[in-house]
Amino acid sequence: MKDLTPPQRLFLTEILKLRLIIGHRKYQEIEKDLAKRWAGYWGEVALVNYVKELPQDIYLIFHDLQLQYNSIHFQIDTLLLSQKYILIIEAKNIAGTLTFDNTFKQLIRKNEDGTEESFEDPRVQCQRLQSLLSNWLIKNHCHLLPVDTLIFFKSTSTILKTNSGDKMDFSKICKGRDIFNKIDGMDQRYKHERIDIETMSQIGNLLLSQHSPKPIDILKEYNLTEKDIRSGVCCPNNECNYIPMNYKRGVWICPACHMISKNVILRTLSHYFYLNKPTITNQEARGFLHLSTIHTTQKLLHKLDLKKSGKTKDRLYYLNPEKVPPCVLSLKTTY
Repeated sequence: MKDLTPPQRLFLTEILKLRLIIGHRKYQEIEKDLAKRWAGYWGEVALVNYVKELPQDIYLIFHDLQLQYNSIHFQIDTLLLSQKYILIIEAKNIAGTLTFDNTFKQLIRKNEDGTEESFEDPRVQCQRLQSLLSNWLIKNHCHLLPVDTLIFFKSTSTILKTNSGDKMDFSKICKGRDIFNKIDGMDQRYKHERIDIETMSQIGNLLLSQHSPKPIDILKEYNLTEKDIRSGVCCPNNECNYIPMNYKRGVWICPACHMISKNVILRTLSHYFYLNKPTITNQEARGFLHLSTIHTTQKLLHKLDLKKSGKTKDRLYYLNPEKVPPCVLSLKTTY
């Protein structure tokens, strides 16, 4: 019932990396976080490709479902809703040799160079999601089904271990196509239908109606301000992305790769809207686009046909997702 879309935090981090001042002290941190977010997203994509094989008449499937219980936002990678139970599936895209540390509740990866890297234990994450979803269902008067969890690892070559002497139940952890065996096991565990089709649809519609992504201020998260962001029109050549392009006689010219374009400011304005704020004035646009006059800026903004309010110098132009898409994500096409 809900398809997977690229997460907002992912494309905001992509834009931030592109726009950050060259040589900024936060660059490596942002680059590392971005790599993790792409890995996480491709893990979710792999999970989507598996669960789409499940019978649609038995399961309602929700990807990247974001709900709020009281003041707590929580996100579920994939949720399966059936007449018997609800299943939370968390996708992980972590390759290598992984050890579940039961003492400190962490997941440790041993790298090829002998170093170790710590991740949050996905079992703890799933327990928290299970509790939050159960409380959300109770609050919304539809706690009619048991809620269970499953952890999915994208890479079948991932090696899973525990600390010496630890005993661990791997029944709720799977890799690759083993997910179907795990779901079959869930179906055997929860044998009896607890709700009818109509009630299942009502719960599904409620989940959809309450989907509410948490607003993200990506600059604030990294303790950055507008001064840390490079202004200027970004070259549309994905192999270049030079900032800033030069505006001469109605066209934009890239001084690096010499690409010439007439319609290129929409992408740059999307960067401003998503990083700074959802409105822009003529003066702000003139500064961000590196334009010389009020009239040139007004003419270019008028061509974009953005929603606006106010008159003359106080006029505000608004973010419109249909006009200003998160087009940065088109850079990534494979995984």
